[in-house]
Amino acid sequence: MARRWRRRTTLAALAGAATTLMVSLCLDAGAGTAAAQTSAQGPLPLPTLPALPALPALPLLPSPSLSLPPLEPPQVTLPTIELPILTPPTVPSTTPSARPTTPSGGTPPTTGAPPASATPAPPASAGPTVDPGSAAEVIASDPAAELYPQPPVDAANSPQARQVAALGDVQHRIQYLQNVLARTRADLGTVARESDPVLQLLTALTTGADADPTAPFAVADSSDVLDTPTGRAVALSGAITSGQAELTRRQQEEARLRQEIDRRIRAASTLAAPAPHALGGGRLGRPLSGRLTSRFGNRLDPYYHVWQVHPGVDLAAPLGTPIVAAADGRVTRAGWYGGYGNYTCIDHGRADGQRLSTCYGHQSKLLVSPGQRVRAGQVIGLVGSTGASTGPHLHFEVRLGGRAVDPLPWI
Repeated sequence: MARRWRRRTTLAALAGAATTLMVSLCLDAGAGTAAAQTSAQGPLPLPTLPALPALPALPLLPSPSLSLPPLEPPQVTLPTIELPILTPPTVPSTTPSARPTTPSGGTPPTTGAPPASATPAPPASAGPTVDPGSAAEVIASDPAAELYPQPPVDAANSPQARQVAALGDVQHRIQYLQNVLARTRADLGTVARESDPVLQLLTALTTGADADPTAPFAVADSSDVLDTPTGRAVALSGAITSGQAELTRRQQEEARLRQEIDRRIRAASTLAAPAPHALGGGRLGRPLSGRLTSRFGNRLDPYYHVWQVHPGVDLAAPLGTPIVAAADGRVTRAGWYGGYGNYTCIDHGRADGQRLSTCYGHQSKLLVSPGQRVRAGQVIGLVGSTGASTGPHLHFEVRLGGRAVDPLPWI
């Protein structure tokens, strides 16, 4: 069986090989014949293909333009660094100023022609004069405010000094009450003009036919009428009555203190002046012979139109009238001083256990300088109307320990 299977397999393989050989010979013969015919007759023509229809023309597409925004550099904010302003040191000028304020050194002469620097310019440190238009606003916020500068004062370490200090405190309290009462009376007058039948009836009953808006109303205050013109009038009237009562008590206290201070001053026998030329009896000489126009104490200021403590007396005199020193002494201040204008102060030593000085305001011209020694009766300046002044006059002060007292007992 195995031999028979091998024989059949071998015969089948031989038959397949013969068949493959015959096919290869036939293909080679056909290819040769076709090549011979092609070379004899030329290349065979290709079939003609039918023409294709023309394609429709496509519209031209716009070329895309890409517009890019311009690139800006980023803004970087750097922190601001404030550098201090360096002020170069002031170098004194070698050229003399037309209006110097203080001599560079030495003691000016006490006789002969006055120094060339007699009228100094207002220094910035002295402060400007308060504007009259703003005085009411200043007093409205602080009725006891000082519109005039005040010299420094000594410590009140003696009975005499404490008494003078108490006088100043009482006078400022009186100023406060006067300004508050003036404003309250004005408010009451405004309320009284409102049309309120009850208020008009009360006004007629309490004041008669001629209504006085400052008179107190004889009606009790209550919450149901407080927000009405009548209620406001009752409250303001009560405040005026209370304030007037305190004002009377304070004025009596001021009068008592002034009498005690004046009596002690008149009893003083001598004036301990730095020079032996003090006026006899411990009294001061008159700085000029002008007429007394305003006394020491509280008053309605004629320049600011509010209540102020008047720390001296006013002596009327023509413009340019000579002003003389009230006693021997040394000039401690000579220059512009706010509402006092051109202002001079002279130290006369000690009296009544305190430092005694006299001051002279509103001058048109200063004829002395700080540090200068003067003698009683020496001309120190001329009458003017500088600072908060309404006309030519001399504002004359006497101060103990820097605190103002009434000058009249002294002159």
